[in-house]
Amino acid sequence: MCQVEVDDIRGKDFLLKRTYECEEKDMNNETTKQQVDERLEAVYNDKKFFGHPRGLGALAAGNFFNSFAWGGVYAILIYYLYSPYTKGLGFTQGEAASMIAAMGACNSLFVIVGSWLSDRVLGPRKALVVGNVVKAISFGLLAVPAFSLTRGRVFAVISLILMSLPIMGASNSSMTGLMYRSDDDGRRDAAFTIHNVANTITGMISPILVGFIGMSDYHLGFFLSALAALAYGLVILFTGKRFFGPIGEKPANPVSKEELKKALGLFFAVVLIVVAIILVTVKMGVMNFDGVLNIITTFSFVIPIIFLFKMYTNKNITKEEHSKMLPFVKIWCIQCVVAVTGVLLNTAMAVFIEAKVNRNFMGIEFAPATFTSIYNLIGLIVATAFVYIWGSTKFGKLKVTKKFSIGIFINAAAFAVLAVPVLTGGKTSLFSPLWVIAYYLILSFGDNFINPIGISMTAKLAPKSYETQMQSAWSQTTSIANGISIIIFKFLTTADQQMMIFPAMAVVLVITACILIMMSKKIDEVI
Repeated sequence: MCQVEVDDIRGKDFLLKRTYECEEKDMNNETTKQQVDERLEAVYNDKKFFGHPRGLGALAAGNFFNSFAWGGVYAILIYYLYSPYTKGLGFTQGEAASMIAAMGACNSLFVIVGSWLSDRVLGPRKALVVGNVVKAISFGLLAVPAFSLTRGRVFAVISLILMSLPIMGASNSSMTGLMYRSDDDGRRDAAFTIHNVANTITGMISPILVGFIGMSDYHLGFFLSALAALAYGLVILFTGKRFFGPIGEKPANPVSKEELKKALGLFFAVVLIVVAIILVTVKMGVMNFDGVLNIITTFSFVIPIIFLFKMYTNKNITKEEHSKMLPFVKIWCIQCVVAVTGVLLNTAMAVFIEAKVNRNFMGIEFAPATFTSIYNLIGLIVATAFVYIWGSTKFGKLKVTKKFSIGIFINAAAFAVLAVPVLTGGKTSLFSPLWVIAYYLILSFGDNFINPIGISMTAKLAPKSYETQMQSAWSQTTSIANGISIIIFKFLTTADQQMMIFPAMAVVLVITACILIMMSKKIDEVI
């Protein structure tokens, strides 16, 4: 019962009334807690979406639209940046690749801010809605025709900055993990694999659709991506109360008004100082394009490490939860290397396919983005099989380290296949598209041993009240991967030079898998 302090002058009747009100309030709190528990149990027991909660269907639909939006943008963005004006913005291939890698690095870094907002201010559901509205605006800016080269480049820079602000953080992954009991590993692994299926379905559609449209009108392609981003927000807005119960309804660890004011003040102060320094140094000629990239590269390494260290040393994490952090950190380091392969798919592979692959078939020249659709078609078939494998067979019981090791070796084999034409072909010859298709086929198997399993593992190990921020820590591997890519693209600026990345990645991945195997015993004891 709550404590009540009153002056004696107010009398016993007042004291009794206040005491009764407090007892009633305590009873109401208990009733509310019971109602929340019942709603949560209803989500746990919900199997109306192919044996999973209906909320998974809404989040998978959101992933569908999200992948359509990003898939469409990535299908044409690099070509829009380096195509000559008036078709594009006239940057060099190296500058275009570096700009996209820098945006990806910033996007990964600001996931920290987005996840903090989700966990402590907005709640995951609101964060998903607001975040997708901002994303729709960023894509919409690219849909505005460039009436001059300067105006087009300014709009592109503003758009890239807005793309770097993922306000929703890792809310989708966090909410997915929360819909399952901690010991429901099979269904949770299958749930994240279902997300992969949704991603690959739309990834198969949007590159072809937006890619072909982009060959004649890039701006219309960006407009379609903006509509898809807006659709994601609407899905969550209209299904939130019905499908998710109490999950994502409120911040997991609400921030006080004083803390919020301090955090927002510090954030805006840092942003203003950084922007002011960049503008002044650029104006004075001290800073140039490479200088800005150097700053982003530095932050892409430093901030994720600081963020992970703060999570690791957080005093609010219990002793039991803290014991799970070290194995998470070890696999996180492994994932940093693996994440480079994903970055290369969006940059080096895009340039390689356009410049070095024969895209003519029966007199028709296919858009480079068509190959991304082939990859997603293969991924759809493979991921669908893995939904069954993880949920209904003994392979779902494999340790995380075994799944990861197998996946890394498979990815290494994919890069080894692509290294064959690179090392044996001439600089002027066009390669058969079958090499790229073989690479995608093998890579699809490796991805299903790595991507959904890593997110699922993070959901399992996450401390209470820090689910979204833990998923953000996992996503920070992409930031470091983008930082590595920025460094690579500063030295390898042409398609011929970037081709040497493929054999190098095959070797690096084999070494990484061997290191994980050596660490696996201690990791498996905790997970």
